[in-house]
Formats: sequence, C-alpha cells, structure tokens
Amino acid sequence: MTNELSDPTEMRDIGERDSRLSKQPIAAGADLTRRSKRYQRWRMTLSAAEWGIEVVTLVWLLVSGKSVALRETVARHITNPWLVVVPYFLPLGLLFGCVSVAFSAIRAFLLDRRFGLSTESFGIWLADEIKGMALGGFLALIAIETFYAFLRHSPEWWWIWTGGIFGLLFLLLTHVAPIIIFPLFFRFTRITDPEITGRLERLARQSGTRIEGIYEVNLSRKTRAANAALAGFGRTRRILLADNLLDNFTLDEIEAVLAHEFAHHAQHHLPKIIAVQTARLFVILYGVHWVLGAFGNRFGLQGATDIANLPLVALAATALGLVFLPLTNALLRHFEHGADLYALEHAAQSRAFCTALERLAQINLIDCSPHPLIEWIFYNHPSIGTRIARAEKALSGEEQ
Repeated sequence: MTNELSDPTEMRDIGERDSRLSKQPIAAGADLTRRSKRYQRWRMTLSAAEWGIEVVTLVWLLVSGKSVALRETVARHITNPWLVVVPYFLPLGLLFGCVSVAFSAIRAFLLDRRFGLSTESFGIWLADEIKGMALGGFLALIAIETFYAFLRHSPEWWWIWTGGIFGLLFLLLTHVAPIIIFPLFFRFTRITDPEITGRLERLARQSGTRIEGIYEVNLSRKTRAANAALAGFGRTRRILLADNLLDNFTLDEIEAVLAHEFAHHAQHHLPKIIAVQTARLFVILYGVHWVLGAFGNRFGLQGATDIANLPLVALAATALGLVFLPLTNALLRHFEHGADLYALEHAAQSRAFCTALERLAQINLIDCSPHPLIEWIFYNHPSIGTRIARAEKALSGEEQ
C-alpha cells in the first residue's frame, strides 16, 4: 500500500479533540440501523457467493478430471515431486486469485464506496490486491509443499507432523507480521504524545503485557472505518491505532477499546485460543487423512500423495472447518465477554466502553442486532447490541 502517514507534528491536540468529540452526539436511529443491516447483508451475500463459486470450482476440477489432466501435463516434463507442486499450483492459484480479486473489487472497493466507507483510489486498491495475492500465493505454496512432503515421507502420521509445523509457522507469522508483513500495506508513525502513551502503557502494566511501542496508522487513506489492535508476539508486540480512531474517539473511549485488547493477555486467552485452534487443526487434518484414504484412488487419482488430489483436500478441509466453526466461535465469544468485563473494570471511564462500541458500530456500519443463527455460526464476537446490553447491566450492578 502506498499509504502516507500523518506527520506526528500535525497531530491534533488531544485535549482539544476530547473537548470537540464530547460535544458530538452519537448518530443513531432507524435510518442508520437499516443502512448498517443493508451493508452487512450485501457483504455476507457476496462472501457466500464467492465461497459457493470456489466450492463448485473445486468439485468441477475433481469430477471432470481437469486436476488429473493438469498433473499429467506437468508430469510429462517434471518428475521431481518437490518441483511438480509449483507448475501444478500456479494455474490453480491464478484461477482462484482472479475469483478473489473480482469479489474483492465488488465488496471491498465498489460496495464500500457506495456506502461511504472507502476513501482509497483504484490504484491503491489494485496495488494492495497484487501484493496480497503474491504474499498469499507464496505462503500457500510453502504450506502445500510441506503438506505433500509429509504425506510422502510419513503416510500414516503425516497429519501430526503437518499440524505441528503449521502451528509453528502460524506463531512465526504472528511474530514477524508487524515488522515484515504489515509494512507492505501500511506505514506507521510512533506516537509519543504523553497523554496517550501514559494511559495505554498503564493498561499494559496492569495486564502484565510488554509492548514495543504505540503507533498511528493512517488508515484514512483507505477507509473511514476505525480500528485498533494489539499486534505481534513477544518482542514485536505493539499497539496500533488508526488515525480514524484518534480523530473520532475520545481518549477515554480509546483507552476502553485497548483495555479490552489487553484483557486477552491478562486473562490468558491467547494460549487457550492457540491450544483450541491447534486441536481443531489436528482434527481437520486427521479428517483429511481419512478422506484421502477413502477417496484417494477415485476420480483418476493415484493415492494420497498425488498432487492432483489438492481439490479433494481443499474440499474436505473446508467442510470440516465449517462443521467446527460454530463451536470455535462460541468459545471465542465467551472470551470476548470476559474481555469486555475486564475493560469495564480497568478503563478510566467505564461508560466510555459503551460509547466506544456505539461509535464503532456507527462509523464501521456494524449490524448491532444480527439474526441469532447468523451470530451463532459466523460471529467470533458477540454482537455490538449484546455487548452494550451486558455492559450496561454490569455498570448498573456496580452503581447500585
């Protein structure tokens, strides 16, 4: 991304910002609710359509014999199993990459612009897509090479070795993302304002979390949406604050948002989430192992190590991932509720947490009251409406 960050010397005075924002009412009402629901409905519809096209394409590649034909074409020129992966994967990667870019253009560019969220030019969006495709393709190639290498060398226990390596790779990516991956798309400016750093460093100390620094991200070059994150792992862990958040939220609200993020460290959610996700990964890989044993010699395939079974592997992993999605999200929502209660307790102004959620819903066009079934299956956070209601109930109990 060719994002340009604001010069730190041009940052508005925090006190003036708080004074200005404290006088601004939070927009609400039926019009905003309908607009948010319409926006989120469009996003979900487009995501479902993209997913459906990808699944149909995988089935077509498998059943029509196109995947086997591609492998045979490659095998006529290359016999080394390590080298076969690249020429087989490239055309499939380009095919699915084109589908992804097409839907991204509709969802992340045209739709966001239609609803007043997008601020980026087509050139910036396209550059991001190209970089994202290149990075995603590179990581996918590493994963596929690793997957088939263990299949060849340990046919019975490959899923255990693969799960372990994938887990380590995930931790490595989490560690290096703030210093290697994020700079490909954003530029960061270290925040030195003592009022901001003082409050957020206090939260870090209370939660027992070590942070490398606090940075502003000029997200407004791309979108009007606001966001904040506690990114990285170990020595790369840092606070990232979008300029949209700094410009549209009071300092009390910013502190409340970050108190929620630090809660995950204080309540040891991260190792629990990693353990659950790792267990889920092993179960999915074992399921793929069973599918390859049952169907690895059908559709013209030549056993579990045949690279042409990649569509079958993807279909099995997708189906199993969808089965476990509601259970995983239910656990994540439980953790998020605990983090909300922590934020209410440790933020300087507890009620600022509620107003921060309301502003996030308003600015980001979040549906505050999705259908319960949609929330149960797809939401890894409780809905904004549920979070605010629980927070208000907790605050009322404190005040009595």
